[in-house]
Amino acid sequence: MAARETDTAEASEAAASRTARSAPSMGWPIFMLFVSGIIWGLFYSLNRFAVTGGIPFLAYVFWIGVGAAIILFVLCLFTRSLPSLQWAHLRAYLVLGTISFGLSYSVLAVVAPEVPVGVLSLGATLTPILTYPAAALFKLDRFALLRTLGLVSGLAAVALIVVPETSLPSPDMVPWVLLGMVTPILYVANAIIIALLKPPPSGALPLACGTLTAGALFMLVVMLASGQWWWFEGPMSDGDWALIMAACVLALAFYLMIEIIRVAGPVIFTTVNFIVPLAAIGWGIIFFDESHSLWIWAALALMILGVFLVNRPSKSAG
Repeated sequence: MAARETDTAEASEAAASRTARSAPSMGWPIFMLFVSGIIWGLFYSLNRFAVTGGIPFLAYVFWIGVGAAIILFVLCLFTRSLPSLQWAHLRAYLVLGTISFGLSYSVLAVVAPEVPVGVLSLGATLTPILTYPAAALFKLDRFALLRTLGLVSGLAAVALIVVPETSLPSPDMVPWVLLGMVTPILYVANAIIIALLKPPPSGALPLACGTLTAGALFMLVVMLASGQWWWFEGPMSDGDWALIMAACVLALAFYLMIEIIRVAGPVIFTTVNFIVPLAAIGWGIIFFDESHSLWIWAALALMILGVFLVNRPSKSAG
């Protein structure tokens, strides 16, 4: 009897120890999540400062990629975790770098001067919403009623942005808003391709470094082919400093994205889509004195609802 009580006590202590270890284990990922969302939101304002400051958009994307890749490479050297040069890894770097960085950030840079940063950031919230039907189409997920309602909610949010004449400061912004929506579509395509390619496991730092290096090389080719070569010339302007800050933000954001997914999983990371638009709206108010119509706030609410519904686990999963 005494032995059984001892075993029970030891089991209780072990369970308490496991609980004590697991409870704070989510604290660090949640902290990283908020930092990631706040700096991703800041990135939209930095885009606008840099491009309106006279930096060609292709050159801007190239140089932020170079700067972020260098920062991450130094961290890889320090931690002795250099990117792998095996073909399976290189293929992943090329896909991620071309689609999730080169193409998507070029779209954001083009649209940045034309649309309020708070409105442009709403596209980030569409990524998980649009990922659901794409994953179901490629049989990577199943159709479910709640998730379908989440998709409908996201599409309704887009309609609230582009249909009412008073939703945006000017109706002329509608084509630019729609162009900005290409970025979440590119993110979705990137996620589906990576899921189909099934790249081998990799640490957060080497994967982020390899991705941005490949993306910068892609942008170098595009920039040279378009004749948009640009270098820091003359005294440093606000746009130049915004570019440097954007490179630092990009390095940190890419690292945090991969680290959060590695430590806590992709579902936890998708909650960053609740934080990014709110942070971007806040930065837009601080830097550009932006204000938004009730249509935009309603669209944001619908998008957040859509993300919530899409992230709900299906009953068949159990």
